[in-house]
Amino acid sequence: MPLTDLFAEGERIMAICNACRYCEGHCAVFPAMELRTTFPKEELAYLANLCHDCGSCYHHCQYAPPHEFAVNVPKTFKEIRERTYRDHAWPRALGAAFERNGIATALIAAASLAILAALTSVFAKAFFAPHAGAGAFYAILPHDAMIALFGAVWVYVLVAWTIGFRRFWRESGARTRIGLRDYWRATRDVLLLRYLDGGGGGCTYPGEAPSHARRVFHHLTYYGFLLCLASTTVAAIYDNYLGWRAPYPLSSAPVVLGWPSSFCSSSPARRASSSSPCARRRRWACCSPCIWASCSASS
Repeated sequence: MPLTDLFAEGERIMAICNACRYCEGHCAVFPAMELRTTFPKEELAYLANLCHDCGSCYHHCQYAPPHEFAVNVPKTFKEIRERTYRDHAWPRALGAAFERNGIATALIAAASLAILAALTSVFAKAFFAPHAGAGAFYAILPHDAMIALFGAVWVYVLVAWTIGFRRFWRESGARTRIGLRDYWRATRDVLLLRYLDGGGGGCTYPGEAPSHARRVFHHLTYYGFLLCLASTTVAAIYDNYLGWRAPYPLSSAPVVLGWPSSFCSSSPARRASSSSPCARRRRWACCSPCIWASCSASS
């Protein structure tokens, strides 16, 4: 949909919803909507990033298709959200990847496989020879190389997240002073995925009947990765400060933290989470700077 038509459609739908207000208990979108009488581009972008695409308002709406008003808040807000992701991406050139995601993924995957093949051929002896004892892992992947690679990725993600947050905040940030209590409430809502509850009954996933399955699967995926982070952090402390080299015994903290993270962030939880409509479009939803900024401004 053309940009002007997209925001015009969002303004039309919000005018209808603001007159109806049947869905005001579903999520943060509708109470925030009721505080507004007009819906320019920046306000629609703000409201769209409050939406978690749970689908409850669509299934409860008396004006949804085939009604002539054809109100579809999740679909319209999804398209507006994607526009904000493109506009706030850093570097800006990467914003186009949201519109050509398949091509970008294919190119990155092909480049990664080519690099892996080249490294394998160069370091074939280290890759395929048996290694045993303390520090055996680093005979395959040197410690400094691993730190440099993943450290660079971590720095990039942190910088991109911060810049995206600032851009979104400037465009549709708070109109009033925000205190620590508001930030705490926003963080709590994000960590609990409060607005994936569909107003209490859950999301319309995997079918049209309300269910909390999607919320549970997103929690397993998200906290599985946090456990992985905790496991890696403890292992780094063991290695760099205590002089304890990998591999570690099954009863050690890195392993105890790591095995549940493997389950939570993989099958079946991750596959189920990734199959949801929201996750296919926005896999970083629960930690998105736009989502967090919207929640904090609405608290």
